[in-house]
Amino acid sequence: EHNMPFKSTPDIAPDESVLVVLNGTSSFYLKHTTSDVISLANGNGVDIHSVSWTKTVEGESLIDPTSMHAGAGILGLNASTGTDWVQSAWPTPGQLNPQWPEYIGSEDLEITEILPYCNDGSVSPADDWVELHNTGNDPINLSRWRFDTIGEDRVFIREDNIWVDGINPEINILLPQERAVILLDNWIITGLGDTISLSNPDGKMIDSATWSVITDCQTLMHGENASDDWVHTLWPTPGQPEPDPSQMASVEDLKFTRLMSDGSAEFAVSNEFIEISNIGDETAILNGWSLRHTSSSYSVFEAGFISLSIPANSAIILTSDTDSLSDFESGTLIDMSTAMNGSVYLSDSGAALQLINPSGVIADTIVYGNGPVDVEGWSGISLVEPFTGISHLIYHRGDGCGQMQDTDTVTDWHQRWGRLGGSTFCSAANFSGQMDVTPLIAPQDGLVDLVQWISLAQTSLHVHVYQLQQMNLFNAILDAQNAGVDVTVVLDAGDEYFWTGYDMDMQYGLAAELSDAGANVLWFSASNNDPYLFIHSKVAVRDGQSVWMGSGNWKPSSMPLPDTWGNRDWGVIVDHAGFANEVLSQMQHDEDVSLQHIRQASVSDMPSGWQLPSDSTYLGTMAAKISGNFSGQLITCPDNCISGLVSMIDSSQSEILLSLQYLDLDWSYGWGENPVTSALRSAAERGVSIRLILNGAYLDEDIQNAIDTFNEQWNGSDGLDVSAVIMSNDGTISKLHNKGAIIDQQSVLISSINWGSSALTRNREMGVLIHSQEVAQPYLEAWHQDWNRVDNDTDSDLDGLPDYWEVEYSLNRTQRYISSENQNEGLVDSDGDGLDNSVEFLHGSNPMAADTDGDCIVDAIEVAWAQATAMNSSIDDVSPHDALNLADADGDGVNESEAMGCDLGGIVVDEPTNNQTNNQTGTNDTDADNDGILDDDDLCPDTPTGVSRDLTGCSAEQRALLATPSDQEGENLGADLMMILMISAALLLVGAFLILNRINKNAEEEKDLVTLTAINTDANDFAEPIQTSDWEMPVLDGSSSQEQKSEEAAGVSQADLLRFPGWDEAMIQ
Repeated sequence: EHNMPFKSTPDIAPDESVLVVLNGTSSFYLKHTTSDVISLANGNGVDIHSVSWTKTVEGESLIDPTSMHAGAGILGLNASTGTDWVQSAWPTPGQLNPQWPEYIGSEDLEITEILPYCNDGSVSPADDWVELHNTGNDPINLSRWRFDTIGEDRVFIREDNIWVDGINPEINILLPQERAVILLDNWIITGLGDTISLSNPDGKMIDSATWSVITDCQTLMHGENASDDWVHTLWPTPGQPEPDPSQMASVEDLKFTRLMSDGSAEFAVSNEFIEISNIGDETAILNGWSLRHTSSSYSVFEAGFISLSIPANSAIILTSDTDSLSDFESGTLIDMSTAMNGSVYLSDSGAALQLINPSGVIADTIVYGNGPVDVEGWSGISLVEPFTGISHLIYHRGDGCGQMQDTDTVTDWHQRWGRLGGSTFCSAANFSGQMDVTPLIAPQDGLVDLVQWISLAQTSLHVHVYQLQQMNLFNAILDAQNAGVDVTVVLDAGDEYFWTGYDMDMQYGLAAELSDAGANVLWFSASNNDPYLFIHSKVAVRDGQSVWMGSGNWKPSSMPLPDTWGNRDWGVIVDHAGFANEVLSQMQHDEDVSLQHIRQASVSDMPSGWQLPSDSTYLGTMAAKISGNFSGQLITCPDNCISGLVSMIDSSQSEILLSLQYLDLDWSYGWGENPVTSALRSAAERGVSIRLILNGAYLDEDIQNAIDTFNEQWNGSDGLDVSAVIMSNDGTISKLHNKGAIIDQQSVLISSINWGSSALTRNREMGVLIHSQEVAQPYLEAWHQDWNRVDNDTDSDLDGLPDYWEVEYSLNRTQRYISSENQNEGLVDSDGDGLDNSVEFLHGSNPMAADTDGDCIVDAIEVAWAQATAMNSSIDDVSPHDALNLADADGDGVNESEAMGCDLGGIVVDEPTNNQTNNQTGTNDTDADNDGILDDDDLCPDTPTGVSRDLTGCSAEQRALLATPSDQEGENLGADLMMILMISAALLLVGAFLILNRINKNAEEEKDLVTLTAINTDANDFAEPIQTSDWEMPVLDGSSSQEQKSEEAAGVSQADLLRFPGWDEAMIQ
């Protein structure tokens, strides 16, 4: 009785069960790690019953496999194969094994989620578990349902292994459409691939799950098809429905779109951030995803997302300092410490960042700075700053507004960049409908219209301009404020290093006056940490209904009084509420005083000794208004102006007309090639005609380079239909200050945008592209006026010949070099008269006629004769101009051709080789004296063999003979003429050198800050002319004036006389 604790006698009654306790000893114990057998023997030692087993579970009892309490059906249906005992549904010591009726309950039970393995406690519940879902309409008692594994482990569902979620009071009853989580011992299933099945109480298998994917702290769910292996869920959802991947954003939808890695500045030490965008049409749930940071030394840190979602077509900004960053960024800021199980700090020097889904698939990669470029998902060089010395740089993917590519290379990030605190306007900014449009083309239109426009303000007036100096406009704003209009004015804060004292005083004086009157006046400042260099936009919105926009500042140069000299500028007034609201919504960003670059102006800004200037009275007319159904697009820098301009150029079909103050072909503040220039080149290559007018008032190397690229390279070398000129001025137009374009005569751009990398990437600029042939027409007419206008000085191609003269004589206004001869057009002798075009221009002769005045004397001889008269005191001086243009140049009543003949006394020069005169001799390719000079070009066709000769084919003796006079009328005239011809040649040679040298010399004093900050030229419109380098006419003998005086005193040596046969000492001196 000692081992039957519940019995007092060893007798067992019929149908009675007894519990026999086996206190294992060294000689008798039951094995639990290997198979074993135990037998029941009678008193005679005969085995009555034997039991075997191969698998045990600590704390669990074994039972006959055919027993219903072992999970078999009636009569052992669905029992385990073999005779080895198996685990029971639950231990029943001292009791008969329960007998159950056949199971007739619902079998609508499904395995829906499994956690096979997790050892870091990141998933709750922490144990391995299986989720079941009652998919039917009836409750299911989970008692005696069980799981089996391919390793012959079994787990019966009991109350002690059901995860209590507090929802169902009867823990083992699973209501319809509810879910239960069954906890498993951690060794039952594995994350290396396994199979588990679900059986009902009668041992019938109802469901199973098989997976081959390796998983760690990631739950599994059904594959797309019932027969597929199980796959990772998007994130664990114990007791809840699994997220449907088809209803969620995929890895292709999630991209890194902005990055600021350098947050270690005066604002905060950890406000760096990475922006993740969901470009798909479904919500992105990042639970279970991770962000991996790999340093340049390949040190890896990975943090997992525990709670983060991104709506469709939206973005979130991950940062470690939302408080600091919120001062500059208005997007959805997410603190890494709350959304992730760790914060990822972005290395200033560089790193690789990877966004990884729960299955280990890399959704996106970016490598910046000195980060490792050989990580998965990246190819080629890393992303580095476009130029040095700028803090709080924000890298943008694509245009920063959703237009992006995904090549896994740095080119994905080379379109745009920004700075902390700058705007990111990404709305379509298109408008259309019925509207009134008033084209304003300065200097004839602008001021009268704008003053009248301001006077009509009823409720609000918002003005953003670079400079405010025009007193009539100032008084119009002041009157509006005094009339109760809510006035807001944003002005550039100026720069004392760039602006004159007068400009600074006017800007701050007028701002203080408006502030004193109650207007909201704001400074758009530009410190080293500000997101922009300047506010260079010129825009105003009245009553939320009407917009003025233009290229001209509100100062007298761009807004002159009627009939007053001023800049060529384009402006426009658009009466359209939708357009006004879009413009105003963007202007409000630059009216936010919480931003670092916006500060309040006040009366204290008034300069010392300030006196308010008076305005001027005027009479003028209003520009014509055009009404119609039009469309257009707002273009804002630096947000969308690059893509906007490129798109505009790409839309061209036949013609692009540009009217620009500045065009910079370089891309100093960006990566790679200038996208605007590349778009222009592409347009030209597909056959679009391009004509460019550039401002010449601040002509510098960059502007001339643009002219030369268009004319010499694209047109001259590449044969594209492209031309460019420098705009000429006249009595009404001072300079080209415009920033406009006309596309196919159908669309017109009116803007403040200088076409250079600084304006496009660093300034606040605005423009409007209006699509209407009717609206474009006035601008088209003004453009053609500017193209056709010529003045006395402008030389677009820098060939030494002004545009007006080249146009007059049908020379090439735009190309410096003649392609057929590869020679500067100024040095070409177009008519073969012995004078190149630059000399013809100098003396006022016809470059297309060898004999300008038709007197039979070739122009070169006439010039030589005229210059010789200056050397002969016995005859009156004759100017080369008169000699070339008058038959009787010396006024003696006798034509020179009659007095001295067509050769003026026997002087031989090259005959013309074209048909511009009546004395053409034709060409000849013979060389009679074999001296290497063709007879047509040989002044001495009988030069002896072996004698040194010059480029004219003459020896020294022959040159002396040519200098001998031919008749008595011009004693010594032949010698004088020869001397003058030689001196003229020297003069022309030196003059050509000086011209070319001056062409290539940079007048740096005149550049007026165009290359870096083109807009600062606006600040000096009517300033005193800047003195360029001192320049004196050179001494033609190559010596200084002092050296010349010394040599004159010393006289001419015999060696000098021998060098010039036929010349006397005075001539050489």
